[in-house]
Amino acid sequence: MPLVMAAADLVLCRAGASTISELTAISKPAILVPSPNVTSDHQTKNARVLEEAGGALLLQESDCGEGRLYEAAAELLKDTARRRRMASAMGALGVPDAAEQIYDSLLKLLH
Repeated sequence: MPLVMAAADLVLCRAGASTISELTAISKPAILVPSPNVTSDHQTKNARVLEEAGGALLLQESDCGEGRLYEAAAELLKDTARRRRMASAMGALGVPDAAEQIYDSLLKLLH
């Protein structure tokens, strides 16, 4: 999947934590469709953060019928400037050295 996501102009996906971290790490604009079948609706909360930051468009699964998802994707694919702004916003949310920060925190806890 990393190669596919890296080559994509726009990503259509769910909004789980791993997906969110991948999107922010590679600065990819996205249309997020949170799964309605998760604990505490955490995917909607994840997607909302990215949408409010300008990096993603949030569509509830119930709103994806009648061509709405297709229309949203087609609209974004036609608007290169908007996708660039979204990519920039997405990248600003990423933490490129997250693994190193976690490692450093664990070392501090152990000492």
